[in-house]
Amino acid sequence: MAKPFIKAHNKDCRQAPLALPPALIKILAEALICQESSVVVLWNALRNDIWDHSEVVALEQEINLFNQCALKFSTSCNRRYHHNYSVHNKTSTRLYYGGVPDVIQAAQHFFMESSVLELIANGMAFAWLSGENSARIYNKTLAHWNPHIHNNPVTFRDRLQLPISPQPWQTSLEMCPEDALNRFFLYSVLLHKAEHGTILILPHNVHSQMDRIKPALQERNEDMEGTGQENYAHACNRCFIVSANEKGEKAHHFCFQHAVEFDSQCAVRECDHQNTPHFLTCDLPEHRTMESEYYQRGKAIFQLQARLRKARHDLQKDSVDTTGDSSITAFDDISCDRKSTAGNRQGRALFSGGRTHNEQLIMRPCGVVTSRATFFGAEAISSVWEFIKATFPTHKSTPKFFVFDNNCKLQAHIHALKDHHFDNTGMPVNVFHFKSKHKLSDKFCQENCNPAAFPELIKAGKWTINTSICEQTNVWFDGYQAIMHDMEVTRYNFFLDEMIKRRNRYVIEELEEQGHEPWSTPISIH
Repeated sequence: MAKPFIKAHNKDCRQAPLALPPALIKILAEALICQESSVVVLWNALRNDIWDHSEVVALEQEINLFNQCALKFSTSCNRRYHHNYSVHNKTSTRLYYGGVPDVIQAAQHFFMESSVLELIANGMAFAWLSGENSARIYNKTLAHWNPHIHNNPVTFRDRLQLPISPQPWQTSLEMCPEDALNRFFLYSVLLHKAEHGTILILPHNVHSQMDRIKPALQERNEDMEGTGQENYAHACNRCFIVSANEKGEKAHHFCFQHAVEFDSQCAVRECDHQNTPHFLTCDLPEHRTMESEYYQRGKAIFQLQARLRKARHDLQKDSVDTTGDSSITAFDDISCDRKSTAGNRQGRALFSGGRTHNEQLIMRPCGVVTSRATFFGAEAISSVWEFIKATFPTHKSTPKFFVFDNNCKLQAHIHALKDHHFDNTGMPVNVFHFKSKHKLSDKFCQENCNPAAFPELIKAGKWTINTSICEQTNVWFDGYQAIMHDMEVTRYNFFLDEMIKRRNRYVIEELEEQGHEPWSTPISIH
């Protein structure tokens, strides 16, 4: 009987607290007719057994005894109890009960079913709905009775007499945009706390719900940094590929007997010349062209460039593509280098509030987002380096391959730092980025980032992984630009992390249905 009371006072419900609330010690001592010190001794000895024991149905006389003893101390509890939280008057804190109820008290006179809040959250995740549009949809479809009749008066003119609500109500049943966002954030935080077996505690006497929930949002934001995403340890047979023979050894193009003779020979069958370093063909132009065309047949084709993305995401049929099809034609005529040879420094001025430069995602080739970071000012290579090192903080956690369209500059930066954190990670550039944006005269780039130097990633002329997945996901991610434009920074970070979390769950469900066997790698290897 006392367990719910203990949970309500314990931040972590997964394990028994070290000490009982003082009020409960008094109640138990009164019920057991013993000293309070005896209750403390019993709890210290039996707390883990009590906490792990299955639920016991109390007898009626036991319930009556507990209630009688509790009433003796109720006048000094200083708490007011509401539907899904209590308020402690002395500390002015709002303590939410454990778990997520079917109905959430979102404001003093406003209650919402969790199923409606789930609908709003998924609308934001898969249809880029803003708080304003979420409130508009709710008001037109769920706030009143018979919405199909009152939204279409011409069609249902003979039924307009049907009531729009059960009875007049002193408080409006409609939702404003700010309410939609506040309830989304509260619902998401309650879910997060329930998933981790902890209790949500917020300040009570604050100016607004936005200020009240801000500390909880910030706490979750900090948990999400680096390796905090729920599916950080995800793996499946689309992103975790073992290239080995039957003995578990690395696969080779030729058997051991003929490897010495043919490994260094030009891949063109009629040619007897030796291949050149980092290539499978010799230096004859026509043979090098054949090798280039072989890799170009792969699926590493990047999505539309930034100037077309806005139009693209407005028209796409599916906000989450889990098929792995990356064969989308790029329309931009890309120059061979990113910057003009004359330089690109121009006069700059700041006449309004500063904006973030871009959002960076690190993803598995199957579409699961591993981590996210906001870049300010520019996409500096040093910032990229800090981001990926925070995502893969140990040698064990580093991936076998890390595909990035500017890996040549990234590797040069790593070499300059003399850092060996990613010594076991191959860093190729996407085939089409390599062809279009990386100069043939850049020797360092050609020697270290040429995708032809990584045969493990290529099979039958195609990439074994979808190396353009980030470009494809950017189409979905770009849909949030308009609704995030003026969002406060704590909410901004929480919102994006929550959208990624929900999208990841959906992608993994789709991978399961498609037979890709998703699983999680042991946390010990990270």
